[in-house]
Amino acid sequence: MIDSKSVRRNFALGVFNGLFFILGETLIDPTLVIAAFVSRLTDSALWVGLVMPLLDGAWFLPQLWVSGYLQSQPHKMNLYRQTAVARSIAWTLLTVSVFTIRDSNWLLAAFFATLGVAAIGAGLSGLSFLEIVGKTIPAHERGWFFAWRLTLGGVTGIAASVGVQWALGGNSPLRYPFNFGVLFLVATLLFLIGLYLFTRIHEPPDTLTHPRASAIEQLRRAARIVRADSNYRHFLSLRSALMIAGSATPFFAIYVQQKLGGSLAMIGVYLGVLKTASLLTNMIFGRVSARWGNHRLMTLAAAAGMLMTGMMLALAVTASLIPISGTAASLWLIPVFAAAGIRESGIGVSGQSLLLDIAPPSERSLYLGFTNTLLGVILLSTGLGGVIVETLGFLSLLMITLAAHLFALGAALRLRGIVHRP
Repeated sequence: MIDSKSVRRNFALGVFNGLFFILGETLIDPTLVIAAFVSRLTDSALWVGLVMPLLDGAWFLPQLWVSGYLQSQPHKMNLYRQTAVARSIAWTLLTVSVFTIRDSNWLLAAFFATLGVAAIGAGLSGLSFLEIVGKTIPAHERGWFFAWRLTLGGVTGIAASVGVQWALGGNSPLRYPFNFGVLFLVATLLFLIGLYLFTRIHEPPDTLTHPRASAIEQLRRAARIVRADSNYRHFLSLRSALMIAGSATPFFAIYVQQKLGGSLAMIGVYLGVLKTASLLTNMIFGRVSARWGNHRLMTLAAAAGMLMTGMMLALAVTASLIPISGTAASLWLIPVFAAAGIRESGIGVSGQSLLLDIAPPSERSLYLGFTNTLLGVILLSTGLGGVIVETLGFLSLLMITLAAHLFALGAALRLRGIVHRP
């Protein structure tokens, strides 16, 4: 049992860990900064396209494998500390490479090698992070915990975006590759601080552990749990459907610009609306989580997703029947991205918290590990969204994602008897 003083200390350390990581991740945003850096090293779109699958896949996919080891350890922090060392070395070497290697091919190889090690280290530590949060943050405060991490990280991320503009802008005193190098350097320092803060959390030992197991054994156990635990089964359906349902979002602005003559300059407005809506609802959703439960919050997230996709589908259908001006279409996207921000906030605040509510403490490693590995596979499959647009059209993708949001809403409503599990 952790005393109230330690709880407050753990809560603060975890929140500031999130703040430093989100701030650092904003400085080297994969879809903007890292993609731009890689594009300077090679003309091949293949390498640029590998960035997000590498970062996302390396975080999600290893977790079932590592769960078999972690469930045998009374202290989960040991693995976090070990991977923290590997991640720190990888990020440091990445930064040094940017400042010292001048050959583009060698720098590209060094960049992806060190980025891959850092990403795999993050994946291996992700399970221990969630285990420690589940053990040290009281159940009724987990929604608040993730809300504070997202809110403070988001607010400071706005300031970080100004720093990115300064470093990469045409009037910057820094020239390539030092402009990118400075961003990687600052991000690395922020990551090191964040890692250190989390290692200072006081973690009580588990009173019940399971023997170490192979990934195959864990997969068999997970299959039995899925069959036996209806709430867990509905949760997997809910999270998988929401992930699939988000595959159309990157095409919203592209469709309006390319098909309806919308303004490219509106991208900045959409980004601002998305982040503002998410920030404004984070703390509200933290309260909803604490008072009414994370399963109800996920219901709101699914409903916001239905609203988002439904509005986009209405625009696409209307545009296929009557002419719509680019200005009108661009303005229509503003509430669409507001709904997207609300959806994003709901999932961010309640997604992991709901899983921790469902998972019995004695089986937490398996529940977390299997879930994140499964979601990693689902996430990689969402890359087929572009194939659907190319072959069947954007309207078809919208109908698929609307159906996925509807399915997610149904799965959320089928969750029963969930309480905040300690």
